[in-house]
Amino acid sequence: RGSEQSRPRDAVRAEIEALVAEGYREVTLLGQNIDSWGSDLSPKQSFADLLRDVGGVDGLARMRFVTSHPRYMSPRVIDAVAEVPALCPMFHIPFQSGDDGILRDMGRGHTAARYHEIVHNIRTRLPDAAITADAIVGFPGETEEQFENTLQLMRDVRFDQINTAAYSPRPHTP
Repeated sequence: RGSEQSRPRDAVRAEIEALVAEGYREVTLLGQNIDSWGSDLSPKQSFADLLRDVGGVDGLARMRFVTSHPRYMSPRVIDAVAEVPALCPMFHIPFQSGDDGILRDMGRGHTAARYHEIVHNIRTRLPDAAITADAIVGFPGETEEQFENTLQLMRDVRFDQINTAAYSPRPHTP
């Protein structure tokens, strides 16, 4: 994957303006860890500020973004979704596991409690927002109890959709 690289705000806005001029009404911003957008720019910028800027393009009816990472998810992003009319109240935030030990072994940089906190913040600010996620099962060494912790997180959150996958080894993964 390489290191994250943020596109300059002006380039993102210009592309959205061009798409709207061509008749597109909906745009999806796509990034592996989209909430970290701008952290590599100088000066640093926030994803929430980008959403407020590009979400205000005249003629843009709807805008979505994927994929949020719990490590970078900010209440400011939730506020932007609540306040910018073009932003769809939908959050795709992979949790991968509901067990802190598995999350640590995966190197995810968040805990199940942190994930619950994010969901609580979304549901408090946007009670009808859709929350979708990804989960991985069968991580090496995962016990039945750890798997049950994942199922419990799923029951607690009541996701609108979950993409599930069985663990598969890849280069540079445990």
